[in-house]
Amino acid sequence: MPSTPRRSPRKLASSQGTVIVGIDFGTTFSGVAFTWSNQVDKIETITSWDADSSDNTDECKTPTAMSYDPGNEVTWGYGIEPEKEQLKWVKLLLLNDEDIPEEVRTSDKIKKAREYLQKHNKTAEEAVTTFLRHLWEHSIDCITKSISRVMVNYAQFHIVITLPAIWPSYAREKMKLAAEQAGMLDKRMGVETQLTFISEPEAAAIATLADMEGRFDVKDEDTFVVADCGGGTVDLISYKLIQAEPMIVKACVKGSGGLCGAVFLDEAFKDVLKSKFGKKWEKMEESNRRDMIRNSMEPGIKRNFKMGSDKSYNIRIPFECLLAKERRVTGAQGLPTVTIAPEDVKTAFDPVIEKINNLIDGQINAVKEKERVSPKYVILVGGFGRCNYLYDRVDERFGMEVEVLQAKGAKPWTAICRGAVIHAATQSGIGKLSVQVKTRVARASYGICWNEPWDSRRHDPEDKYWCDIEQKYYARNQMAWLLEEGDDISAQEPTSRSIKQNFDRNGPMRTPEDEEIFQTNIFPPPTRWDPEVIKELCSIKWETVIDPYTLPKFTNRIGRVYGELLYRCEMTCSGESVGFAIYRDGKKEGSKSVKVDYNTR
Repeated sequence: MPSTPRRSPRKLASSQGTVIVGIDFGTTFSGVAFTWSNQVDKIETITSWDADSSDNTDECKTPTAMSYDPGNEVTWGYGIEPEKEQLKWVKLLLLNDEDIPEEVRTSDKIKKAREYLQKHNKTAEEAVTTFLRHLWEHSIDCITKSISRVMVNYAQFHIVITLPAIWPSYAREKMKLAAEQAGMLDKRMGVETQLTFISEPEAAAIATLADMEGRFDVKDEDTFVVADCGGGTVDLISYKLIQAEPMIVKACVKGSGGLCGAVFLDEAFKDVLKSKFGKKWEKMEESNRRDMIRNSMEPGIKRNFKMGSDKSYNIRIPFECLLAKERRVTGAQGLPTVTIAPEDVKTAFDPVIEKINNLIDGQINAVKEKERVSPKYVILVGGFGRCNYLYDRVDERFGMEVEVLQAKGAKPWTAICRGAVIHAATQSGIGKLSVQVKTRVARASYGICWNEPWDSRRHDPEDKYWCDIEQKYYARNQMAWLLEEGDDISAQEPTSRSIKQNFDRNGPMRTPEDEEIFQTNIFPPPTRWDPEVIKELCSIKWETVIDPYTLPKFTNRIGRVYGELLYRCEMTCSGESVGFAIYRDGKKEGSKSVKVDYNTR
């Protein structure tokens, strides 16, 4: 009797098995979570990192750090030997200088990152691509071991990368290009990989709200402020619960954020140590300074210090810093120490936490103004969000009005990558975990620059010009906004505007003029073009050649015949992804007809 043949793995592709991967590419640490078809209510987090020591292999995140060895070989994450020079903070270098706050732009960490790139003849984009490639290869290896090589080879992959909400659009396009060049979007047995983006605070909020699903104290109309406190950025977002089961929420006010994460606490603590050590600080090797900050801050002060604590911390002075007479007595008495008192710790903490509290205060006030009620909870997430002293100071300021929540363990630290997975699963309509964001609030205004029929009551005289084709006056360089900052953005309903271009009906065949999309953070947005505050987001390039003779015919008042190309520019929003498309005669123009090029400057 012949044996039953094994089913061809190619049939798996036709069943559209799905693997969803959420990537939190952070300033200081990066994490990856994943799930797959039929198991989407079970989200796994990548661990098993290659590490210089065995202590960190099962951490749920890895340092966003790299080291270029001779021959251009790369070590990364926990695999870097502690004493080696390494590249950190490279994520922030994807931003243009004018978009980096001065105190960050002039910091030692940014300066060292730039010097490291220059020394190794690399750009920030190249370094980010290299890090993502190593992160992705390790993740794929772990996913393969977990769900099988067949699933990885033949399933549809959906990758969701999280981005700071305060990032400009060009930085998102740089991340997209880096992901492509890192091989993340390579076809798997002919199946296209889908890439989308979501803001870090939205992803963190989705994971946090999913963890709260089914609680009796969570009711329709409740509002929440989620503060995602990470290594570099602190982002806040506020939601109103429309429906508790299944959970549907809407963003109720514009999010906010700033560069006031944990790395700024490290910088402040370094200043405290520098003042305590005095001249001995200058004698110390950089590796000893770095180890001192890491060993005293991470496991002890940053996580465990609490408000009202009277605990002091004794830090040993390295032998190299001792004077000759101090070295002679060291053998008998041991290395002398410097004492860091509670007041010293507060000196480092308080300026950073004050900035975070001010951001939270702004969100709470915005929610109260919009919804006429205080938020029910302020929820702290992110790596820095686990800090006891941060909780104490936030609760001290707002606890009488709003309850402050802070989960323990790995959940706050992995909220972003887990939330990215839940977001994609919800969008796909698969799995039990579901938090649907019905509407978001626009953080910028998006629009087009066009020529409007002249109106002396509205337009500037210097914009007036005569159109020979239509034989009437127009106002040039007027802004038509598809979406304005603060507007509610429906996750389902796109926004659009009709546009026309005129052609000489007896003229040659040609492609239509490109359509440029602009954005601004000035509110209210300007009504006319201003290059100082309005920046190009992308350009929609026509690839189609138009025969003017086939266009609808119009005749002006002096008998000249012309053709009119009428089309619609449509804008869609999903998470942090903003998409544009052209519709003509009710049909969407395909990629062979129009191409969208995003500005990465």
